[in-house]
Amino acid sequence: MGATFSIKDLGCLNYFLGVNAIFTTAGLFLSQAQYIRELLAKFDMSDAKPVQSPLSTVPLQLHQGNQLFDAQPYHQLVGSLQYLALTRPDISFAINKLSQFLHAPSDVHWQAAKRILRYLKGSLFHGLLLRQQPISPLHAFSDSDWAGDKDTYHSTTSYVVFLGSNPISWRACKQKTIAHSSTEAEYRALAAASSELVWIKHLLHELGHLVSECPAIYCDNVGATHLSSNLVMHTRMKHIVIDLHFVRELVDHKVLQVSHISSVDQLADGLTKPLSSRRFAQL
Repeated sequence: MGATFSIKDLGCLNYFLGVNAIFTTAGLFLSQAQYIRELLAKFDMSDAKPVQSPLSTVPLQLHQGNQLFDAQPYHQLVGSLQYLALTRPDISFAINKLSQFLHAPSDVHWQAAKRILRYLKGSLFHGLLLRQQPISPLHAFSDSDWAGDKDTYHSTTSYVVFLGSNPISWRACKQKTIAHSSTEAEYRALAAASSELVWIKHLLHELGHLVSECPAIYCDNVGATHLSSNLVMHTRMKHIVIDLHFVRELVDHKVLQVSHISSVDQLADGLTKPLSSRRFAQL
C-alpha cells in the first residue's frame, strides 16, 4: 500500500475515533475515558458528584415535567451517549429510554440525561476487555421486562452475545407490540437473540473461526425455555407463531440450544433494569 498511496506507519493502535485501545498481558482493553472527559467538560459536568446507577428508580414517562424551550442540548447529549455505548453496554438501557423522548424532552428527561453523565464520571475507566482465548464458545443471554414502558406498556428486549468471556454484541430496544404475558415478552427477546447469534455464527465461519460447540442462549423464564422445544404448548401462543417456529427450528436442527438460568446469573438483566447496570459494567 505504501508504494501506491502516501501513508505513514504510526505504530500500534492506541486511540481511534474516541476509543482508547490499551494492550495488556490479559488482552485488549477498549475504553472511551477520554471521550467521557470531553463530554463532561462540554456539558459542564466535570465537577459533578458521581452516582451508582445510570437511572433512578422512578420510571421515566413521556408527560413528565415541563417541556424544554431549547431541546438542542438534550439531542446533542443523547446522540453523544449513543456513540459511547460502543464500549459501555451498561448504559444501553438508559440511552434507549432517553431516545424515546427526543421529539418532546422535558426538564425531567434532561436531568435523567445528566444523571448518566454523573454515573459515567464514577465509572470513568470501565470498558471492554477482549481476552485472547484458545477455545471460545459462542453463547448469549436474553431477557425482557414485561410492560416496562408505562406510556405504551410495551416490553423491552435485551440480549448480550459472548465469544468466550468477551461480549461482542448487545442490544436494548422496545418491542413493537404489546406482549400478553411475561412469557411472550421473554420469547420475543429470545427470538431476537437467536437471530443475532445465528448471524454472528455465520460471520465467524466466513472469517475462518469454526464454532464447534452448539451455541447456547440462557433465558431466566421457564415458560419461554420450554416453548423452544415443546410443540404441544405452541397452540396456546399463536400470536407469536413466527417467533415460535423460528427458534424451534433452530433448536431442532441443533443450530443452537436454549437453557434456563436463574435471574441472579442473568447478565442481560443489566440491559432491561437500570439498577442492574453496575454489575454488568464490571464484566
